Amino acid sequence: MMKKSSFTNKMLLISILILVTLTTFGVAYPHWSGTLYLNGIITTGEWKKSCIKIYKVLNGSFTDPSTGDDLSEPTEYIAIASEIFPTKFQLIICVENCGETSLENVIVTDRIETNVIPVNSTPSKGYVEWVNVTPGGNPGEFVFNYLTWDIGSLSSGEQVCLVIWIETVRNPAGKYEPTSGDEGDSQELEINRGATVVACFDDETLSATTEGITLIITDDGTPENGIGVIASPDLPYQTPIAEDES
Repeated sequence: MMKKSSFTNKMLLISILILVTLTTFGVAYPHWSGTLYLNGIITTGEWKKSCIKIYKVLNGSFTDPSTGDDLSEPTEYIAIASEIFPTKFQLIICVENCGETSLENVIVTDRIETNVIPVNSTPSKGYVEWVNVTPGGNPGEFVFNYLTWDIGSLSSGEQVCLVIWIETVRNPAGKYEPTSGDEGDSQELEINRGATVVACFDDETLSATTEGITLIITDDGTPENGIGVIASPDLPYQTPIAEDES
């Protein structure tokens, strides 16, 4: 007959072997608590956010409204219906990768309105193309200038900007915009429509569009001197940031 102590030791050894086996396979079951514990590694996919944002800044005027000379510092005054010289402004478009992933095929499009024309454009990255379209198709009429800025790729946190110098154009009467009006009246000087950025991330497409910029011009109380005031918005003016994320 097996001694009681020997039998007890044997059962204890079997219990230990079972516990070790269950623990090795990631499972332990303590019978005294009735709770099942699963030991192992939970693997989750890595989640990253993609994001793109764009905004525009308009600076100016950089033209002396009396002489037409270039200014190093902007002024709020602008020549009205000048027959001699245009007025210059600086338009800046900035794009930022505000996400945690790299973006590919980043492209910005915009349209410069018929009141002004781009003189030159300098991107900090990528290249720029312009296409001129005459609404009526007749030479000598106002034209729209369509912009395509091919940025390429943007790494996480990278920001790039395009600096465009623009100037007012002559109307059919031979006077540079903005044209004269009755004393006390205000007039609009459209600069550009909303700039749109499109970017790709894997199989997703991000896009965002800014608002357009239109200046409100008023005379300075003595319209006979041919000088007006940029009443709204205050320059430099930055559009609200347009953003898209996924």
